[in-house]
Amino acid sequence: MKVCIALNGIVNDYNKTKEIIEKENYDYIIGADGGCNHLNAMGIVPNYIIGDLDSINKSLIEYYESKNVTFKKFPTHKDQTDSEICVHLAKTLNATKIDFIGALGGRIDHALANIGFMYYVFEMGIEPRILTSEEEIFIIHNDTKIIKGKKGDTISILALKKDVLGVTLKKLEYPLNNARVSYLSPLGISNVMLEDECEITVEDGYLLVIRNLNI
Repeated sequence: MKVCIALNGIVNDYNKTKEIIEKENYDYIIGADGGCNHLNAMGIVPNYIIGDLDSINKSLIEYYESKNVTFKKFPTHKDQTDSEICVHLAKTLNATKIDFIGALGGRIDHALANIGFMYYVFEMGIEPRILTSEEEIFIIHNDTKIIKGKKGDTISILALKKDVLGVTLKKLEYPLNNARVSYLSPLGISNVMLEDECEITVEDGYLLVIRNLNI
């Protein structure tokens, strides 16, 4: 079950982002308050709208009500962020994969929190990604992943939570073989895909992977 959650960060290119959303063919789309402004700009109607509704354009509330969108309104002062509430809803919908759009840009604290929140989503047994028109961000944990893209795409890796052991990189300009990547070390920044796919193996730990598109 694939779910898309639209947050209130920056969306640089609506056309490309809309293409991504349509290509992924999500089972559910959830708009987190102001994230619905992005969805509306792309002509996308969500299944659910969540939040205190202080960021969504007021004219859209009546419009989405006419489209039979389900609203779940929460008070402004609450213990959870809109991102967390959306993820908990997605879990009740039996989501196995969650993609976030509008998760970056804007306030740096929100962007960092959304990136860090991916770890907790992963620990819930759900595969998270952050998608923009320029990049995708995901986690590899004790696994080997084949990453598909285009020759020339930039790949950066960062150790998440603690040092990551047994990191092997193949089909990248700067390969690694069973290496240790220290927590938040810049060692893995700005590698380059030599082909239309590359391979990353992690023996022990959580590796944050950022693929920047060759555009």
